[in-house]
Amino acid sequence: MRRLSFAVAPLALVLLFGACGGDGDSSPERGAGEPTATPTLLPIDAQRTAVAAQDQPQVPDTPLPKPTPVPDDTPVVQVVAGQTRYAPTRVEFAALPTSTIQGADGKQAEGVTIATLASQVGAGADAVLTIQGTRVDNLRLGAVRFPLADIAENTVVVMDEEGHLALASAFIPADQWLNTLTGIAFN
Repeated sequence: MRRLSFAVAPLALVLLFGACGGDGDSSPERGAGEPTATPTLLPIDAQRTAVAAQDQPQVPDTPLPKPTPVPDDTPVVQVVAGQTRYAPTRVEFAALPTSTIQGADGKQAEGVTIATLASQVGAGADAVLTIQGTRVDNLRLGAVRFPLADIAENTVVVMDEEGHLALASAFIPADQWLNTLTGIAFN
């Protein structure tokens, strides 16, 4: 009986592989790996896809509202370096030493240098500075990031008559300056 099963097993395998095989066409005209059918969209699905791609909402940019004046006893900005925080009030910030620079926009600006703020929080010379605020076009919030060594002495934070801070720099291009600064971090 075992001899019969050994004789029948190869025949069964041949029949099995023949039934599972392809269409038997091994002609060279048909490339290997070519799909036999291509997916198509129904016309209604194609129209929905085309319309959906065109129906993107367009939100107009509107300027951010002007912030209210900062009271004298309220912090005007938060300066951070590691665990050290410095949040000067309007009066304290006005008492910091100032410098005058020739800005990238060609105008002179007087304000507190970034080096002065770095010394208030003990930031190292190899720190990288991130400043957050409103972009100069006043449409969105923005941030700039530069090595402290590049902007320490040639970039100032200017306070206006209402207590809001703005950035001016001889190094940073004028279109990257920020208004209404909210945070300065040394990493």
